[in-house]
Amino acid sequence: MNDFIKRIPGYLWSLIALFLGIIIGAGYGDSLIIVSSTTHSVLKGFIKIVPILIFIALSPAVNKLSSKRGTGNLAASVIGWYLLTSIFAGLVGLIFSSFLFNIEITNNKGRMIEQVYTMFTTLNGNASSSSLPFVAILFAVFIGLLSTKINLLQRMLDLFDHWMDNSIPFISRIMPIVVLFLGINLGVNTGASESMKYYFLMTFYTFALCVIWLIIYQLIVIKLFAKQSIRKVIREYFLPTAVFAAGTCSSLATLPINLNNVKKYGVNPSIAGFVIPIGAVINLDSSALAYVAYAPFIMTIVFDIPITLTALLVAWPAIVLFTIAAPGLPAGMGTALWSSTLFASLLNLDEGQTTIFITTWIALSGGLPDMFRTATNCTCDGFTAIFFNEKFSNLKDSEL
Repeated sequence: MNDFIKRIPGYLWSLIALFLGIIIGAGYGDSLIIVSSTTHSVLKGFIKIVPILIFIALSPAVNKLSSKRGTGNLAASVIGWYLLTSIFAGLVGLIFSSFLFNIEITNNKGRMIEQVYTMFTTLNGNASSSSLPFVAILFAVFIGLLSTKINLLQRMLDLFDHWMDNSIPFISRIMPIVVLFLGINLGVNTGASESMKYYFLMTFYTFALCVIWLIIYQLIVIKLFAKQSIRKVIREYFLPTAVFAAGTCSSLATLPINLNNVKKYGVNPSIAGFVIPIGAVINLDSSALAYVAYAPFIMTIVFDIPITLTALLVAWPAIVLFTIAAPGLPAGMGTALWSSTLFASLLNLDEGQTTIFITTWIALSGGLPDMFRTATNCTCDGFTAIFFNEKFSNLKDSEL
């Protein structure tokens, strides 16, 4: 029995915990108000330290990215490609969601530059304060780049990196418990039927976003650049890799299978051995697309609060940076937390709205949506390896 329980993947436990929490919260709402309010209070306190977490997560990653820039022709090309595709993916999410939800450019027909200024100088209604998540992002980038020149800073960021690496197994273990309480909070606030409706709408929405990105990526990278048969790539590489990636909900756990499948397709082991591991860490294209596109969905469908194109344009580069540089925490917890906090700040939500907004965002984006995002991220790494295998096909291993 214990062996059977251990074989159940973490994402499935989180999914069970979410549904169970929603049902318990909706069914015993009056009795569990104290649980919901306690969860709300804990999250409200936790949200206040998110800018610090953003700095601790991003600064060592920026340092690593800047250090890898000069490691060779292949390295520079691959990292540059991943940066470009993540930026483009975020733009696709922005454009698609803007059209789908008929988003206005600004509020009250004000000028875009005025709204951008307001967003950068607003945090929880205090116009004299800068947006702390943005300050944390900018400071992390500055320190990450500066640390390549200063040994003391480098050692400090190495320590941050060590903390983050060691926290991932712990977060994996407690994630189902966290999701259970998030589900209870969601069930108490919206009821079981509404919560389930929103979750399955989010699942379908994520699936559609991932399909759009896969079609774009395959047409451009596989068909146009690599000049490969899309049908062959899907049959021999995509399907076996995507199924495994969806089951693990982890790019790193999928790494051995991804490497094996792309080599079986015919990619040079030296190229696969560089492109796939780097992609598993920094290439989360579908996440960049999804987390930009989630904001209009959650704001308009769940909360009926308008969001502007200006807000999406301001958040877009920051979310791209999160997906490239932030460490991969279970269930997309890292990017979901950073992104929702950022949007809450930009939209000037009050404390109560902020906590409910972030709780809902994290709960709805985990489980099945995470499966689709992970499968897309992993297979896009393989598509990239196939492309670079063609691009560097005339070079010897020693020249890569």
